[in-house]
Amino acid sequence: MQEIIQKLRKAKQSHKRWVSYASALIEGIPIEKDQVPINYTDCEFGSWYYGDGQALSGLREFKEIEDPHSQLHTLYMQIFALLFNEKKHSLFSKLVGKASKVDEQNKLEAKRKFK
Repeated sequence: MQEIIQKLRKAKQSHKRWVSYASALIEGIPIEKDQVPINYTDCEFGSWYYGDGQALSGLREFKEIEDPHSQLHTLYMQIFALLFNEKKHSLFSKLVGKASKVDEQNKLEAKRKFK
């Protein structure tokens, strides 16, 4: 049981990091390659949830986590698309901050979605 609790805490920390990445994106802070949005089943929390975490799948609270987690990734992808939808630059140049400034309207929309 102690191991499950430790893994759950680690997964929770990972979730909080993703929220901070979304906030950083909105503020125009360049992100690292490992901070690019990924599928909700592939992130650290998702790997735990759909892996070892299934030991808790009988709990109502466990089941209630899935939708908010999936929605977080959907929202993060929407924010990412709003801020980096320019076709002129490669994904790598956008990630390391070499793309042109983000369109202000898209930035405002990203902030609205994040709230």
